[in-house]
Amino acid sequence: MATLASYLTEVRRLLHDANGVFWSDTELTDDINSGRERTVRDTGCLRNLQITSTPLSSTGVAATSWTAGATVNTGDFVFSNIFIYQVTNGGVLGSTAPIWPTGTQPYPPATAFTDGTATLQYDSPCEIISLSALPGGSQTLDILNVNIFWGNSRIPLRYLPWSNFNAQLRYWQNYVGRPVCFSMYGQGQIYVGPVPDQSYPCEIDTVILPQPLSLSNTTQVDEIVDPYTTPVAFYAAYKAKYKEQSYGEAEIYKQEYAKHVQAALNSTYTRRIPDPYSNPY
Repeated sequence: MATLASYLTEVRRLLHDANGVFWSDTELTDDINSGRERTVRDTGCLRNLQITSTPLSSTGVAATSWTAGATVNTGDFVFSNIFIYQVTNGGVLGSTAPIWPTGTQPYPPATAFTDGTATLQYDSPCEIISLSALPGGSQTLDILNVNIFWGNSRIPLRYLPWSNFNAQLRYWQNYVGRPVCFSMYGQGQIYVGPVPDQSYPCEIDTVILPQPLSLSNTTQVDEIVDPYTTPVAFYAAYKAKYKEQSYGEAEIYKQEYAKHVQAALNSTYTRRIPDPYSNPY
C-alpha cells in the first residue's frame, strides 16, 4: 500500500534526485497530490456510495413535507409542491400550503412570509441535489448512478442529458411524483425528475477526489490502492520536469503515465464472469 514516503522515494528515483538537491519534499508532495487527483479523474477508481435524501436543502439538511398544523422549529426545512422553505421563526404551520407556483405567481417570494404562526423563507427547488450538500461535499467529482428507496424497493434512476431532461420532465412546473430520471447541470448540481412528491432516501454512486497527503504524516496509507497507485509517480515526475522546462523529458513521463493508467484499467476489468451458469448467447 502506498504512502507519501513511498511516493516520494519512487518519484525521486525517476527524477534521479535521491538526495533532494533539485526538488524539495514540499514541491514533490504537491506534484504527487496532483498525480493522485489526475489518476482518479482518468480512471474513476475512487468511488463511494453516498447516502442522502431528496428533497435536500441547500445546506444538506433533509426537508420534510409541509403538513397543516405541524409544529416547526427555527432552522427546519419544509417542502411544498416544487419549492423548499427554511423556517426562520418557529411556530405552528397554517391550514393552507404555500401557493407557489401558480399561473399568476410562478416564482417563490424573495422575502420571508408568514405561515400560521411560523415564518418561512424560500431556500431552493425540490428537484436539485447540490454536490456540495452531499456527505462527500466538494470532494465529489462525478455522479455515476442514483438510486432512490421507495418502500422495500431500490429504484435506479434513468440518466438523461440536460437538454432532454429539461424538455421532457420540466415542462409543467407543478408536475410532482416519484423521480424516474436524473441529469447533471454544470459541475455541481444533480436534477431529479419528476420533482419529488415526498421524502425519498437516496443512494448516489459517486467518484470522489482523494484527500491530499501531508508531510506531517508521511506514513499515512493512501486511500487509492494498487494498481491505481502505479501511474501517480509518473505524473508527479511529469509536473516536476515541466516546471523545470525540460519539456522533452516531461513528455516522456506523461506518456508513461498514460500507459500505466491503461495498464491499471486493463488489469482490473478483465477478470469478471457475469454468470458462470448462464448462456452468454
